[in-house]
Order: sequence, then structure tokens, then C-alpha cells
Amino acid sequence: MDQRTLDLEFRTQRSAIGRVVLKPENDCLIGSGQDASLRLFDDSVADRHARLFWREEGLFVEPLQGASVRVNGDAITSAVPVGHGDWLMLGAISVQISCPQIEAGASSGPVTGGDGRSPDAGATEIIVGRAPDCGFAIDSPAISRRHARISIRDGRVWIADLKSTNGTSVNGQRITKPVALQQGDNVAFGSLVFQFTGQALEPCEEGNRIRVEVVGLTREVKDRKTGKPRRLLDGIDLCIEPGEFVVLFGTSGSGKSTLLDALNGRRPATSGTVTYNGIDLYSAFDLFRSGIGYVPQQDIVHRKIKVNSALRYTARLRLPLDTSRAEIDDNIERVLDRVGLLEKAELAVDTPEPLSGGQLKRVSLAVELVANPNILFLDEVTSGLDAGTDKRMMRLFEGLAADGKTVVCVTHSLENIDACHLVALLHAGCLVYYGPPDQAAAYFGVERLSDVYERLENQDAKAWESRFRQSSQYRDYVTSRQKLTGSDQAPIKAKQRSARQSDGLRGWFGLRQAVTLMRRYIDLLLSDRLNLAVLLVQAPLIALVVGSVFSTEGSLPERAAAESQIAFVLVLSAIWFGCINSAREIVKELPVYLRERSVTVQIPAYLLSKLLPLAVLCLLQCASFLAIVTGMIDFPGSFLERLAVLFLAGLGASAMGLAVSALVNSNDKAIAALPLLLIPQFILSNSVVDLSGVTETFAQIGVIAYWALDAMRATLSPELLDLSGQNGKPVIALVADWASGLQALGAQTVGFLLLTVFALKLKDRKL
Repeated sequence: MDQRTLDLEFRTQRSAIGRVVLKPENDCLIGSGQDASLRLFDDSVADRHARLFWREEGLFVEPLQGASVRVNGDAITSAVPVGHGDWLMLGAISVQISCPQIEAGASSGPVTGGDGRSPDAGATEIIVGRAPDCGFAIDSPAISRRHARISIRDGRVWIADLKSTNGTSVNGQRITKPVALQQGDNVAFGSLVFQFTGQALEPCEEGNRIRVEVVGLTREVKDRKTGKPRRLLDGIDLCIEPGEFVVLFGTSGSGKSTLLDALNGRRPATSGTVTYNGIDLYSAFDLFRSGIGYVPQQDIVHRKIKVNSALRYTARLRLPLDTSRAEIDDNIERVLDRVGLLEKAELAVDTPEPLSGGQLKRVSLAVELVANPNILFLDEVTSGLDAGTDKRMMRLFEGLAADGKTVVCVTHSLENIDACHLVALLHAGCLVYYGPPDQAAAYFGVERLSDVYERLENQDAKAWESRFRQSSQYRDYVTSRQKLTGSDQAPIKAKQRSARQSDGLRGWFGLRQAVTLMRRYIDLLLSDRLNLAVLLVQAPLIALVVGSVFSTEGSLPERAAAESQIAFVLVLSAIWFGCINSAREIVKELPVYLRERSVTVQIPAYLLSKLLPLAVLCLLQCASFLAIVTGMIDFPGSFLERLAVLFLAGLGASAMGLAVSALVNSNDKAIAALPLLLIPQFILSNSVVDLSGVTETFAQIGVIAYWALDAMRATLSPELLDLSGQNGKPVIALVADWASGLQALGAQTVGFLLLTVFALKLKDRKL
């Protein structure tokens, strides 16, 4: 070799990844861009991340534009000498320089964690985290600043989680106390998985990208008509390599969305295996939860707030608690630039000139990209878009795959399917083709791929599957890629993976999460000014009507009848305010809730974020309503006591409305349920008819107006309460005193909130 050249080889712990011949007059650019001499595919690596250059003094490495670079675990900010055997940590990627022509650089020697290897004898611990000063720095938004600690005690390597947001797992089990590592253990920080070799933590996939392998995947459900098992997926085998863009398509009811949900863990298969980087997905779902992106058919973004605000709230919910405002803003700007919406950042999603269908889909995509997922699932996100927008979306997905993300998309449109690497065609639950899109038409003997549907109907699905298993495509894109053997297959039990079972890991209540959700809800209320104005104005308007038609003049019996009627109207109005405020508040954002619930949202935090703003709104309505009525009518009694009754009645009605909103699945059903809530309040209030027996017991348990009216009547003047009729019974009968009525209203409110929690837990089955 020419003495004026250096032959540099770059390796990971397992294999060589590149080779560069370096001359003194040339530099070796390292990055993710197309012009890089050594190209690394990872979001943590910039297009121009670092450069290697050779001068008379030796070989040097230099960070570019402030990029994160470590040499043998030490962070550098300027050019430093390197040599044979030295390790470079570029973002989250670690590579070793192999060049026997030169000696090790000035900073070479035992590695102290930056490349994932064990520390030297002088080091006893290494901190793993996002912060640049960590010994094992991982530049990922999903990693906490101080995520975990690796230490050496008694000749063994121990790992402990440092109360990180996304957790630390060993062999799929999230750890809560220090664990001693054994050779071959899989260690995950959030969704980034490493394997302990005995001397190093080596990424399972370079750049912590995701490799998916599916063996014998089958899903059966019970047919509602016949009661017999119905097979939705039938023994599917396939492999998706890191950074591939795969499209799922097929005939109607062929199992496309079922397969997508089986691959991402939302609806697990009944048998077979799905592995991510060799780890069973279902049994270790919490390990990968934060690294899975999912964009459903419905929009998963609120339309009344600004685009950047929507992403900011999502970032606060999904990223580690120690993520700063500046880091979030930088992340949002990067994501919006990636999806081509940077100029729309300050616009509301539903502006006077709303975003187009394609732009709205890109906002939903951006919401998922904020958390920087390793793998992205898209369920018919191009449906209903014009051909031009469909093409732009498919090219965007292609670009995301080029960034190193594994992308799986369900689509009905085949016009731009050439953007993907592989297509999977399903028919009646069977995989009948898996291979390059440009070979699919010829494989089925049709001129256009869209003609394949008619071709499939001419033969049984099992026959098409059998033919595919004997094809070269099956051999090249399934068999040759498989790493699992038949003996590795094991039945998958859905109960192994459940959002319900994961609550204990995520905690049952997070104050920051509740505050974030509450701020977003208040933002939504304030952004829809017309609706908020209607809610606030209705109380004074109804009060003016009440004040105009009622009078408390006349004899004592006439006053008793009038004030009792006024109390009745006040209570029913407060219940109306509460119901109408809350009856749609959950169901109208159901797709958003379900997506966030599957990742991070805790039910108590979510419920509190709704209840507190609704309580404030209800208080304003009741206070204005009572003040106007009291000012217009001679209605003696304690204003504060009556306000307490109306507020608790309205709060209980708000809780009742939330329960209905959580039980139904559409806005129309929520509105239709309002009469079913309000009419019993009128009939069973113990005012229209005298209640007794079972009817009265039911009213005492579930009818807000029963106790609210009794407590409101208790605030009337003593002379009215002491008044008796001709039969000797009180004209205004009371069941209990004012305080007891409030306690009963509080108990009913708690009961309706518990019903809401139960209804939301039922929705976990849809995750």
C-alpha cells in the first residue's frame, strides 16, 4: 500500500461496518448524510457528525457543529488524536477504529463506558443517560438524563435504574433494584436494547433499530353468529429488517389491520411468535412500549389547538420528566421540519383555513415522531387522500425508513406502492406474497397490481399460500432471513401483554401528567371560544327567565310553594349545567385518549385533568345563576349554603356526564343519553311524586336531584319549614339536614367517578 495512505476499518463489537482509505489531503466524514464516507443510520447521528483527518502529527477526530462525540468514553469538543483500537461514540452509535499502521491515540487505553464496554480497574461505576457528561451517553429523547448506573462490585457487573421515566429492563423484566448481569443478558434502557457480552454492552441492532421476525402467527376469535372459532390470521411467517418500509395490502377482510395490530402488540395473536431484535414482543411489551409509534386511521390530535402546542403536550406526556423546555422545542422543530410542517407550527390544526387532509395526517405522524420511535406502524393513513398527496406521504414514509426506522403501513392505494421495499399481500388471513413490489404483478401473472384482487378470488387462499411457500420470494425474503427455529415457537397468551397489567409499572397517578393533561384541556376550552361562551352565558339567561316568572309574595303557604319551586328549578338547572358540560368530553377525543393510554396516560391523572376544569366551570355557572336569581327575587337564606348545594349537584352531574361519555363510543350517543340522565332527575326528585320503597331507595343511591333538592330546601327560612298543612304534615318535608345532603351528594359524585374509571378500564380492551 502507498505509504501516503491509511487503511481504516470501522467495527462494532460484532462485525466490520465500513472501510476507508485516508490520505493526508483528504478527510473522512462520518455522519448519516449521503456525502459521508462512513455512513451511520441513526437519528442520533447528524448528517455531518464528525471528521477524521490525518496529518504529520497523527490521526485525529473532530466533532462537527457541536455534535456529541466521545473517545474511549471521554466527551470531546475539539480535535483529539486517535489510533488503532480506540472507540468512538457518535450519538448513540459506538465504533472501533482498526488501523495497525498507527499506534493507539493519546487518549487510548482501557475504555470507561462510553462505548459500552466495562470500565477499567480504577472505575467502579458508570452512569447511563442522555446528559453529555454521562459515562455511557445515549443521545435519545426517550432516555432520562441520569437513566441507570452500571457498577462493579465483588468482581461482578451490576445495573440499577435511577428512577428513569421509561425504565431499565433486564431480559424483558423492568428492574426496581440492582441486578447482577450475566453474559448474554439483554439490557434495555427504555426501548434501546443492548446485549451484555461479559465485557461490553453491545446494541442488539446497530443504532438500536428494530428487526421484526414473525413465526407461525395465528389469531382466532369467536364468531358471534355461529359461536365457532374464526381464524383471522393463519400461520403467517415473515421478517422485516431494520430500516425497511413494508406495505400490507389485500382483499377486504383479509386481516391487514389484524396483522398490523399483532405486529405492534395492540391485539396480540393467539399463537405464534413476534420478536423484536430476538426478544418476544408480547411477554416484554413494556420494554418496547415507548419505542413503538402507531398512527391509526382516526386523527390522534386535537383540532382546536396550535400544531406546536399539540406536539408540546405530547412531548411532555411521553418524554422523560427531566426533559427541558429547550430540548422539547428543539425536538418539535426537528420533527415538524422532517414532516414538512415547520411553516404551520403556529397555526391551529382547525384554522379558518383548515390544514389539508395530507397535512392533518402529517400532524398525527409528527405527534408520534416526537417520542422518536424505533418502529412505526401506519393504519391506512393515506385513505381518502388525492393521488398527489398519497405520493408525498409514501415518499415521506420512505424517507423515515431511510432514517433507520422500521416502517409498516396498511394501505388500499397501490398507485405509489413502489416507494416501499417489500409488500405483504394477504387473502382470507393467509400470506400469499411477500417480496419486492416490482415483482408482485409478474408473480400473479397480471399486468397491473390492482388486478391481483380479481385473480385471488379464482382460487382458495390456502392454495395461494402453498404456492407462495414454494416460491423464490418466500425463500429469499422469509426463509433466508429467519433466525428462529421451529422449536423456538411457543403459544402466546394475550394476558402476557396488557395495558391494564402495565399500570403498576407506570404508576397509578402522575402529578406532572395530570397537570399537562389539564393544561391541554384548558387550552382546548379556551380555544373554542364560541362553545365556552355558550356554556357561560346559558346560566345568566336561564336565571333571567327564572327571575321573571317567579314571585315570593303572598301568604305563608303561597311563599312556601313558590320558594320550594324555585329550589327545584335551581337544582335541576345546576344538574343540567354539569351534564351538558361533560357528556361529550371523553368520547369526542376517544382516538387521542386510546393512543395516549396505550403509551403512558394513567386513568386517575386523565380523569382529574377533566374534573378540575369542569368543576371551575360549574362553579362559575352556579354562582352567576344563583346571584342573578337572588338579586331579582326576594329569596331569603344563606347564599353560600345554597351555592354549595348547587355546586355539588353540578359537580355530581359532571361526574355522571363523564361516566356516560366514557361508556359510549360516539358524540351522537352521548347527546342521545342526556334525556335518559335528566328525566329521572325530574321524576325521582321526591318533588313531583312522593317516593317510597324500592323507588325511593334507587333515588337515594343514584338520583342527584333527590339529595340536592332536600339540601336546598333545608336552606329555606324556619317559618316555612315549620309550616304544616291541613293533614298535619309539613308543607315542605325534609329527609335530612343540609350537611347530610351535601355528604350524600359527595358520595354520589365519587360513585359516578368510580363508574367512569370502570368504563375507561373497559376501553383498555381496544388497546
